[in-house]
Formats: sequence, structure tokens, C-alpha cells
Amino acid sequence: MALLSKFIDSLNVRLYRTAFREVVHPVKLNGSFDKHNVIIHLNRGNLSVGAEDEMMAQDSFYFFPAGQPIFVKHAMGNHHDLGPDGFIDDEHRSRFLRTISGLEDFSKLKEVFTILAFDVTLYDAIPFFEVLGMPPFALTKDEEFGFLVKHIALENEQSKLGRDKLIRNYMEEIMIHMCRYIESQEKFKKYVDKLEFLSDRRLVDIVKYIQENLEKDLSNKTIANIAYVSEDYVGQFFKSLTGKNLQDYIENQRLDRAMFLLRTQPDNIQEIAHRVGFKDPAYFSRRFKMKFGSNANAVRQNKSQLV
Repeated sequence: MALLSKFIDSLNVRLYRTAFREVVHPVKLNGSFDKHNVIIHLNRGNLSVGAEDEMMAQDSFYFFPAGQPIFVKHAMGNHHDLGPDGFIDDEHRSRFLRTISGLEDFSKLKEVFTILAFDVTLYDAIPFFEVLGMPPFALTKDEEFGFLVKHIALENEQSKLGRDKLIRNYMEEIMIHMCRYIESQEKFKKYVDKLEFLSDRRLVDIVKYIQENLEKDLSNKTIANIAYVSEDYVGQFFKSLTGKNLQDYIENQRLDRAMFLLRTQPDNIQEIAHRVGFKDPAYFSRRFKMKFGSNANAVRQNKSQLV
């Protein structure tokens, strides 16, 4: 999977949030979503993940790519099932998870985990794990990886000199470790192979422009001018490298962004439809339901975050 080596220097990693959490009441997140990539490190106690309730070993890690459904059970006992809605707000979360300092003595606590939420983009425009389409996965105990997770969270809760620079460096190391792990796993090859279509710089320019301008006119003529190819050829060019119809790809990107915004932004459905390039809200609603199997209203209130 040498493909990853071609792109690793083009990855941009931005930390969004960190936290050390103590579980004060067993709680279950059952198919909720987070708009960021999330790493969980189980410091002490019991934590199960995935639809199959896979038990995590102490000091192991689990990764949820952005936009993938989150299934987590914190601690043992009679779990309060939050369903797909997750935590409503910080106050609601505090009923189940207490935010603690990383400087506390964890040996005196029964149920503790560390969490990082972050974004990763390719060429500072293309969501990396969205391109790969990877499912959530476990990472086994690794002292160096654990050091990075812990110290990113520690630095983030303090205001020491050079904090931001250290965090940037640590987050880059996190991504290197994750890419090395992904590369070592044969089961992930089919996801990494999706990077092949980004080897042509003209295609990268097209994808970046689409990602950054979903609300604008994205006709074949417009895209052809971006890639410096003819209007008649641009669709064929895109399909030859991706196997996808250009306008189908654009519509799917718009619908995916709409799903993301519905879960994370307060704008009404019509406003979101316009923000992602649909001029006709009724057409947007039909296409949204066709792609996701449910209408926009059904997911409008699902704005939960794991951290």
C-alpha cells in the first residue's frame, strides 16, 4: 500500500477537542454521529464499541472516522440508552461523564477514558477518511501512541508556552502512526486503493474545487475550466480516473454535505439545500430520501457529539 506514502506529506491535521472523562453512570450511545474523527483511549475500566459490543482491552484505542455511526457502551451495569441522538449538551453529558484533569491520579478512579476529536484533510480541502470510506477500527495497545494521545490532551487543557506548536507536532505523529497501522493491515487495502484516483493533479484540482464550492454552478463547463481540459472531455476524464459520473459525484457530495449540516448546524432544511447547491428544495428532498432512505426532517435533530 505504497499509495499512502505519496499522500502523507499532504495531510493537514487540526485538533478540535480533547477531554479526560470519568464515567459516573453507565451510558450507551447507539448509532449517534460526530462531525469529527474521534480516538478513544481506554485508560481504566470497561468500554465496549461497535454494533457487536466488542470489549476494549485496557490501554487500547478505538477510532471512529467522521460521519460513521458511533456505538459505545461506557462502564458495566444498567446502561442509559441515549439512542442515535447522543448527548444533547454539556450539561446532559455531565450526568454520565465527568470531565477531569489529566493531572489527576487515575489509579483512584474505576472508569476513565481519554478522547481526541480532530479533522484530517488532504491538500487542505479533501476530508481524508471520507475519501477512504473506512469503517471504525481498533488499535492495539501502543505505548508511543498512548503517550501522544495523553500529552495532546494534557497540553490542550493547559496554557503553557508553545502549546499549539507541540499539539500540531503531536497530531502529525498521530497521523503517521495511524497511516502505518492502516498500511500494515491487508483488510484496509481496498480503502487505501481509493487514493489512486488522486494521483493526477488535475483531478485533485477538480475535487478540491467541488468540495469548496458546492453552492456554486458546477456544470461540466465550469469544471473543465478548473482542470484545463475541454468541456466535452471533462466528464470522460473524471470517469476514467474514478469510475464515477462527474455530475453524479457532485450531487452525492452535495447530499453528503447536507447530511453533515443537518446534524451539526441550526439552519433550516431549505437554507441547507441552498448552501449545498440545490435551487429546488423539493428536488433536494426527493434526492436526499433516495440516497439515505429517510427524509431530511427525520435527521434534523440528530446533532450529537461524542465529546
